[in-house]
Amino acid sequence: MNSKFLKVAITAIFAIPLGMFSSESVFASDLSTRFEQNNSEEYLISCGGGGGGGGGGVKAKKAKKAKQAKARAMYKQRKGLPLTDAEKAILAE
Repeated sequence: MNSKFLKVAITAIFAIPLGMFSSESVFASDLSTRFEQNNSEEYLISCGGGGGGGGGGVKAKKAKKAKQAKARAMYKQRKGLPLTDAEKAILAE
């Protein structure tokens, strides 16, 4: 006898009577509310408590851009690529 056929037959033997027994939706109503509660709790946990800063403001963004510009200029200097006047001024600081 084929193994796949045997699995399907055993599943059908147990699943059909269980489906008839639970057709009164006694189990379904309890499971759906429990699932909904768990799902909402997971969503709240994954959000991290709401709020959140937005990146630290204008000063932080300017500092980040300056740091990136300096890193870009240093990279060009290491590779021997030509630097612009602005990049030379950044490296001179």
